[in-house]
Amino acid sequence: MLADRFEIILYQLGMERLEHPLFYHASVAIRFKIGGDEPVYLDESTGKLTPNPTYVQSALERAVTIYRSLPAPPDTLRIDGYPDEESAESLLTTIQQRIGLPVPHERIMAVVMDEDGDARSQVQFYWDLSKISFQPEQLLREIILGDIGGWNGFVSSVYLTGPGPFLYHLYDDRGLDVLGGTRELLFPLYHRFHSWILDYDRERINRVFSGTA
Repeated sequence: MLADRFEIILYQLGMERLEHPLFYHASVAIRFKIGGDEPVYLDESTGKLTPNPTYVQSALERAVTIYRSLPAPPDTLRIDGYPDEESAESLLTTIQQRIGLPVPHERIMAVVMDEDGDARSQVQFYWDLSKISFQPEQLLREIILGDIGGWNGFVSSVYLTGPGPFLYHLYDDRGLDVLGGTRELLFPLYHRFHSWILDYDRERINRVFSGTA
């Protein structure tokens, strides 16, 4: 089962469960700055703010470049939704319409605790990427747009995992976490994209990859 595969990956990453922010709950992780220096919004003549296409494209290019540089192609995609806000079928319809995915290979209903400690219903959709034709660009674009004019159901709800193990989590237009089973696995990303590391967490990440953490 894909859900079991995902749980095994979490265990191998040293995590008992998904807990946000993922970066702060993993032993080996890199947090990248994705949003560029351009303004996030453009002020149209009508006074309505719209996403700046230059900003969106720059963020997408970073997210895709890191995705293409992962240790291996991701083989599992998980997208979470919350049917207490919208039915599971409606959520799935929106996901499929926006990113063109087929029917998920697996669907799991769960109860999770929110940040306030309250129980909340959750639906987890899983796709085996080895069995479908999958190009990440549209999905990553939708995540980037989630908080700046798109559908916010993709924000902090999309996870891509693969052998190594690793977990790729673009949480919104601003940032991206990549978690790994070992420092050696992620060192090529750390070295190649060092200038993209989020400054706020740079010292912590440098300690991990220098072996002094």
